[in-house]
This record gives sequence, structure tokens and C-alpha cells, in this order.
Amino acid sequence: MQCYIDVYSLPSSVKPSQLHGAVAVVIDVLRATTVFTYAVHSGIREIVPVREVAEAMRFKENYPPDQVLLGGERQGLPIQGFDLGNSPQHYTPETVAGKTLILTTTNGTVAMYAAKTARSICIASFLNAAAVVEHLQSAENAENVAIICAGTNGVETEEDLLLAGCLTARLCQDGLHKGRNYQLNETATRAAELWREPVSAMELEKLLRESTGGKNLLCVGLEDDIAFAAHFDTIDIVPLLDPTLLPTQHPLTK
Repeated sequence: MQCYIDVYSLPSSVKPSQLHGAVAVVIDVLRATTVFTYAVHSGIREIVPVREVAEAMRFKENYPPDQVLLGGERQGLPIQGFDLGNSPQHYTPETVAGKTLILTTTNGTVAMYAAKTARSICIASFLNAAAVVEHLQSAENAENVAIICAGTNGVETEEDLLLAGCLTARLCQDGLHKGRNYQLNETATRAAELWREPVSAMELEKLLRESTGGKNLLCVGLEDDIAFAAHFDTIDIVPLLDPTLLPTQHPLTK
């Protein structure tokens, strides 16, 4: 069975026509997709990704005040007037369970919208990497996988490519046992070469600290976010975005 894995190092690298029929995987390790994963794990009712701060404010008006939270960042820092920033460990069950989160980030939510022409969209982090691979291993999802990395301000980042490489390498290894021949684009090949298993949480945290996104977080005193994002294969949940509902109010399912 001929299958394809295409990795795009930035949202701007992918054309809408390239995603038709594909399962898209969106990656922003530091930190939007890590927030998504943990918030769903914590029992959030829904997540609404939006691209602009003003748009988030407008969406909030559609919900009772006690049922909605605004979360996100600009250039790594919390947005004035928002309930939460972009630190995943703050999205605890006590804070988010049963509520709607309207999320806007500098890079991650932009990547989610870049995937909207795909057949389906899943959200990946190191927290749920194994669950994402399992989701992509199913026969209906394996044929055409497109992995979209968020990068930072239009520059590709090592941490996103590292996770892309993890997913690619694991899918290819599984394909050997299932008669699937994965054809990789150039970026997928490069990403897979970056990944070396096994990687401990301590080793992964070191790699993330040395990455572009990690260095940016260290500069603004958010090193705890790096340690949290390095929790590897700890959550068995794959958040799914319905691309037909972007940019409407109810895009998240489990």
C-alpha cells in the first residue's frame, strides 16, 4: 500500500490544494498544541481557535460569562484582559473543566487555520505523540498524512520538526509490519533524521531548551513550560478539529 507523509516546516509552506483528502496533523510544541492536549485531558468542553485578539473578544460574547475563558499569548506573553496565558500547566481540571476556551496564539492557531482544507485535523504534542501515531495508523488515516509545523514568526523551529520526525519515524516503522510503503517529502525525511528513540523526558527537555522556541521561553522566564511540554507519551487523547467548522464556534471534538 502506497502511503504519503508530507511535513511542512511552516504554515506558509503548504498550499490549500496540497491538503485535499489528507489527514492534517498540527504541531506547535511550545506551546499551543501542548495547551490543546492538556486542556482536553483536563475536561474542557470545547476549544475555539481564532487568529486575532479582537476576534476572541467577539466570540466570548456568545457565551455566558461563567462558561467561557480567553486564553493565549502574543510573543510568548499573556494577553492583557485574558483569563489564561499559553502555559499548559495552568489548564487544570479545576480551571477549565466543562468550559469553553477561546484560544489565540502567535503561531499555533495560525497553523490550525492553514490546515482547514484537509479532510480532518488532529492536534499533536509530545504529551500525546503515541496516541496521535495510533490514530494515524488506522487504514482510513494512513494513506495521506500532512504534518504542519507552526514555527515562530515565519521561521521554522527545531522543536516542531523534532515532533514531526518522531511521528514520521514511528509511522514508517509501523508501516514495515503492515505492508505500507511511506513516501516522504524532503522535509519529512529531514525531520525523521532528527529523531532518535528512545528519548527520556530529561533528554527531551534538554533538546527543547536548546530549540528556538525553548530559547524564546527562557528569555521571558517561562522555563517551566518547557519541562511540561517534555512529558512524553503521557496522555492518550487526540484532539480533533473539524475543518468544515473553522472558523465557527464549535470546532473541537474528542
